[in-house]
Amino acid sequence: MLRNLRKLLGVENDQDVPAPEPSRANAGTSTSRSGLLTQTVLGQTLVVTVVKPELNAFMAAEINHEIRAIFDAAPGVRNIVLDLENIEYLDSAGLNTFVDLLGAVKARQGRIAIAAATQQVEVLFKLTRLELVFSIRRTVIEAVDALERTG
Repeated sequence: MLRNLRKLLGVENDQDVPAPEPSRANAGTSTSRSGLLTQTVLGQTLVVTVVKPELNAFMAAEINHEIRAIFDAAPGVRNIVLDLENIEYLDSAGLNTFVDLLGAVKARQGRIAIAAATQQVEVLFKLTRLELVFSIRRTVIEAVDALERTG
Protein backbone atom coordinates (compact mmCIF):
# COMPACT_ATOMS: atom_id res chain seq x y z
CA MET A 1 0.00 0.00 0.00
CA LEU A 2 2.82 2.44 0.81
CA ARG A 3 4.36 1.74 -2.59
CA ASN A 4 1.12 2.93 -4.25
CA LEU A 5 1.00 5.95 -1.96
CA ARG A 6 4.60 6.90 -2.83
CA LYS A 7 3.84 6.45 -6.53
CA LEU A 8 0.73 8.63 -6.25
CA LEU A 9 2.76 11.37 -4.57
CA GLY A 10 5.65 11.00 -7.02
CA VAL A 11 8.01 9.27 -4.58
CA GLU A 12 9.06 6.02 -6.22
CA ASN A 13 12.54 5.35 -4.85
CA ASP A 14 12.45 2.14 -2.75
CA GLN A 15 15.86 2.75 -1.19
CA ASP A 16 15.94 1.66 2.47
CA VAL A 17 16.95 4.25 5.02
CA PRO A 18 17.62 3.70 8.73
CA ALA A 19 15.46 6.65 9.79
CA PRO A 20 13.92 9.54 7.92
CA GLU A 21 16.18 12.54 7.54
CA PRO A 22 15.13 15.93 6.21
CA SER A 23 17.42 15.69 3.18
CA ARG A 24 16.10 12.22 2.34
CA ALA A 25 12.56 12.77 3.60
CA ASN A 26 10.95 10.98 0.68
CA ALA A 27 13.61 8.31 0.18
CA GLY A 28 11.30 5.32 0.73
CA THR A 29 10.07 2.85 3.26
CA SER A 30 12.27 1.29 5.90
CA THR A 31 11.76 -1.18 8.71
CA SER A 32 12.56 -0.40 12.33
CA ARG A 33 15.35 -2.23 14.14
CA SER A 34 12.91 -4.47 16.00
CA GLY A 35 10.88 -5.23 12.89
CA LEU A 36 7.70 -4.04 14.65
CA LEU A 37 7.25 -1.00 12.39
CA THR A 38 7.80 0.25 8.89
CA GLN A 39 8.05 3.95 8.20
CA THR A 40 8.14 6.41 5.38
CA VAL A 41 8.02 10.18 5.21
CA LEU A 42 5.67 11.94 2.80
CA GLY A 43 6.00 15.71 2.86
CA GLN A 44 5.75 16.75 6.50
CA THR A 45 4.07 13.50 7.53
CA LEU A 46 5.64 10.38 8.99
CA VAL A 47 3.65 7.27 8.07
CA VAL A 48 4.20 4.45 10.57
CA THR A 49 2.77 0.99 9.94
CA VAL A 50 2.57 -1.37 12.89
CA VAL A 51 3.52 -4.76 11.44
CA LYS A 52 2.47 -7.08 14.27
CA PRO A 53 -1.22 -7.98 14.75
CA GLU A 54 -1.24 -7.14 18.47
CA LEU A 55 -0.38 -3.92 20.23
CA ASN A 56 -0.49 -4.74 23.91
CA ALA A 57 1.32 -3.96 27.15
CA PHE A 58 4.25 -6.19 26.17
CA MET A 59 5.02 -4.22 23.01
CA ALA A 60 3.66 -0.74 23.76
CA ALA A 61 6.79 0.73 25.35
CA GLU A 62 9.08 -0.48 22.57
CA ILE A 63 6.77 0.75 19.82
CA ASN A 64 6.39 4.12 21.55
CA HIS A 65 10.18 4.43 21.88
CA GLU A 66 10.75 3.54 18.22
CA ILE A 67 8.13 5.96 16.89
CA ARG A 68 9.54 8.76 19.06
CA ALA A 69 13.09 8.02 17.88
CA ILE A 70 12.00 8.10 14.24
CA PHE A 71 10.03 11.31 14.78
CA ASP A 72 12.91 12.98 16.66
CA ALA A 73 15.34 12.03 13.86
CA ALA A 74 13.17 13.82 11.29
CA PRO A 75 12.97 17.51 12.26
CA GLY A 76 11.12 18.42 9.04
CA VAL A 77 8.23 16.15 10.00
CA ARG A 78 5.23 17.63 11.84
CA ASN A 79 2.52 14.99 11.53
CA ILE A 80 2.21 11.25 12.13
CA VAL A 81 -0.12 8.82 10.40
CA LEU A 82 -0.45 5.54 12.29
CA ASP A 83 -1.39 2.81 9.82
CA LEU A 84 -3.21 0.19 11.91
CA GLU A 85 -4.39 -2.10 9.12
CA ASN A 86 -2.48 -5.06 10.61
CA ILE A 87 -3.72 -4.56 14.18
CA GLU A 88 -6.27 -7.14 15.27
CA TYR A 89 -5.91 -6.58 19.02
CA LEU A 90 -5.29 -3.31 20.85
CA ASP A 91 -5.40 -2.83 24.62
CA SER A 92 -5.24 0.24 26.86
CA ALA A 93 -1.43 0.24 26.82
CA GLY A 94 -1.54 0.34 23.03
CA LEU A 95 -3.98 3.24 23.08
CA ASN A 96 -1.76 5.02 25.59
CA THR A 97 1.17 4.66 23.17
CA PHE A 98 -0.68 6.88 20.71
CA VAL A 99 -1.81 9.37 23.35
CA ASP A 100 1.77 9.63 24.62
CA LEU A 101 2.95 10.75 21.16
CA LEU A 102 0.65 13.78 21.20
CA GLY A 103 3.02 16.01 23.19
CA ALA A 104 5.92 15.63 20.78
CA VAL A 105 3.70 16.11 17.74
CA LYS A 106 1.89 19.14 19.17
CA ALA A 107 5.27 20.72 20.01
CA ARG A 108 5.83 20.89 16.23
CA GLN A 109 2.27 22.17 15.63
CA GLY A 110 1.41 18.82 14.08
CA ARG A 111 -1.38 16.29 14.31
CA ILE A 112 -1.80 12.52 14.48
CA ALA A 113 -4.14 10.53 12.27
CA ILE A 114 -5.18 6.90 12.53
CA ALA A 115 -5.51 5.09 9.20
CA ALA A 116 -6.96 1.79 8.03
CA ALA A 117 -8.04 0.63 11.49
CA THR A 118 -10.23 -2.45 11.66
CA GLN A 119 -13.79 -1.95 12.83
CA GLN A 120 -12.90 -3.54 16.18
CA VAL A 121 -10.01 -1.12 16.74
CA GLU A 122 -12.04 1.86 15.56
CA VAL A 123 -14.72 1.02 18.15
CA LEU A 124 -12.07 1.30 20.89
CA PHE A 125 -11.24 4.83 19.75
CA LYS A 126 -14.92 5.73 19.86
CA LEU A 127 -15.57 4.11 23.26
CA THR A 128 -12.66 6.02 24.77
CA ARG A 129 -13.67 9.17 22.86
CA LEU A 130 -10.19 9.33 21.32
CA GLU A 131 -11.79 9.90 17.92
CA LEU A 132 -12.12 13.48 19.18
CA VAL A 133 -8.33 13.68 19.58
CA PHE A 134 -7.12 11.73 16.54
CA SER A 135 -8.29 12.12 12.97
CA ILE A 136 -9.53 8.66 11.93
CA ARG A 137 -9.43 7.90 8.20
CA ARG A 138 -10.18 4.80 6.15
CA THR A 139 -6.90 4.82 4.20
CA VAL A 140 -3.36 6.05 4.59
CA ILE A 141 -3.81 8.24 1.52
CA GLU A 142 -6.83 9.98 3.06
CA ALA A 143 -4.99 10.46 6.35
CA VAL A 144 -1.86 11.95 4.75
CA ASP A 145 -3.99 14.18 2.55
CA ALA A 146 -6.01 15.46 5.52
CA LEU A 147 -2.91 16.24 7.59
CA GLU A 148 -0.96 17.83 4.74
CA ARG A 149 -3.90 20.05 3.71
CA THR A 150 -4.53 21.35 7.22
CA GLY A 151 -0.85 21.34 8.14
